[in-house]
Amino acid sequence: MAPEHRLEEPASVQLAVRNLRRSVGDNLIHSNLSFSLRSGEILFVRGPSGVGKSVLLRCLACLDPIDSGSLSLSGQPPEKWGLPRWRSLVTYVHQARIAHPGTPSQYYFRLQQLAAQRSRERGDLPSIVSSLGLEPEVLNQAWQELSGGQAQRVSLGIALALKPAILLLDEPTSSLDAASAEKVESALKTCGAGIVWVSHDPQQPDRVGGRVLNLPAGTEGQAGPGVPKPEPNTQVKAFAEE
Repeated sequence: MAPEHRLEEPASVQLAVRNLRRSVGDNLIHSNLSFSLRSGEILFVRGPSGVGKSVLLRCLACLDPIDSGSLSLSGQPPEKWGLPRWRSLVTYVHQARIAHPGTPSQYYFRLQQLAAQRSRERGDLPSIVSSLGLEPEVLNQAWQELSGGQAQRVSLGIALALKPAILLLDEPTSSLDAASAEKVESALKTCGAGIVWVSHDPQQPDRVGGRVLNLPAGTEGQAGPGVPKPEPNTQVKAFAEE
């Protein structure tokens, strides 16, 4: 998909998902799933294993197709942005470790050279990595020398430094101890991006705050200290005014 012209990147965005349907073979994964997310908001995605949480993230990043429904960012669909630019703005951070060649610094440099990343504002990667509880020196170590927890945080730090509008996070604290997870949660709460966050930690939404999307039922509620529990069968149709 190539955009007819380069769209301006707004300071604040809204990701809108409407009536998304996704099946794999004969298995229906998602049906008529709708929600919206603005810059700075957090939406946790919860549900039993195999319900399609990672599939949803891949669909939002346009890494997997959808059967029907629509995606848009600030009112424009992926084909208007162009897929490379969409993925630079709606960035998926894998849970599984990826065997990148070289060092994290080299990988970050290569990403900055991509056409979709040129002229975009970037963060201070060493400072971000430090806020995630790592010494900046890890950026110059080979990827294969990093522990699972280090690699997970470095990958997240690189994604944060590239400043996407929307972050799609697949269990970003799964390899971390409680102290390290707390630092990651703190950094994500203040990063400014809209976040769709898959988590199996039942306490994490209450620690971080935000909204919770429960799959496969498609119900949504609020999370956080002092926030009332979600009403049952509240369908996810929470679109902000456009």
